[in-house]
Amino acid sequence: MTLNEAIETLQTLCRNGDAQAVYQEMFAEDAAVSGEGAPGITVGCDLLSALTEMLEVTPYLSIRAVRTTQLSDSSAVTWLEWTSPPGDGKPGETIKFRSLTAWRKRGEAWVIAADMYGMGAFAEA
Repeated sequence: MTLNEAIETLQTLCRNGDAQAVYQEMFAEDAAVSGEGAPGITVGCDLLSALTEMLEVTPYLSIRAVRTTQLSDSSAVTWLEWTSPPGDGKPGETIKFRSLTAWRKRGEAWVIAADMYGMGAFAEA
């Protein structure tokens, strides 16, 4: 699986709303996530509840790779932009956030080892 395919798989699993599948298939067992407004670093199995909450708020999530840097055959980092309109026709603004995501290989698949996020989209160049 290529890294771009992994990002597409992540988007598909998120749109399916199955936090358990996202967690098991897309995150390393020791993955760490934190970002703007987070009280600390969420690690390992504690990610499941955070993913469940995120997927409830972003049911139509789109993920775009803005920049990818391959570090080795088994590690890379991506700047990702995440966008989701409000769910079920509810009023509200489109949710946009960006992340610096560290990936590593687990067998032939790419999984997220760490993710640091912030609110907003990247400015167009």
